[in-house]
Amino acid sequence: MRLGGRKSTLNPQPWPWAGPRVLIEQPDESRASSLVAGLRSAGFAVAICPGPLAGERCPLASEQDCVAAYGADAVISGLGLKSAAAREALAALRARLPRMPLVVEAEPAEVARWPELLQGCEVVPAPAEPHQLVERLRAILPREVGGHA
Repeated sequence: MRLGGRKSTLNPQPWPWAGPRVLIEQPDESRASSLVAGLRSAGFAVAICPGPLAGERCPLASEQDCVAAYGADAVISGLGLKSAAAREALAALRARLPRMPLVVEAEPAEVARWPELLQGCEVVPAPAEPHQLVERLRAILPREVGGHA
């Protein structure tokens, strides 16, 4: 798999652990690994998606299915909003899974520029620390799924 002109080993992974299932959309492998470690240590099952490849579209935006997204209890989008492909992926996720709890990492300028796209999402300043994402997930997930709200 190629990401932004470089080879990537990030692929959506199955749910190997019990617990609330969280899909992390994150193109940076080292950042994704750090987030996965933090969320798994907090009891979450985690799958990773590197986001759309350069010049391609998210499967959800092209009317295909995404097993990882459909199997998740929540999604953390760390794709940002700078590129049209990232915005399209977020819009497609929201349209195809409108009840999905969604945490979006975004820079303040992105939040100001795309408020309608972020409406109804939990927004955290990018880059968020794993403990911040755990707190947000626990607040938004229903108690029966593993939230503590």
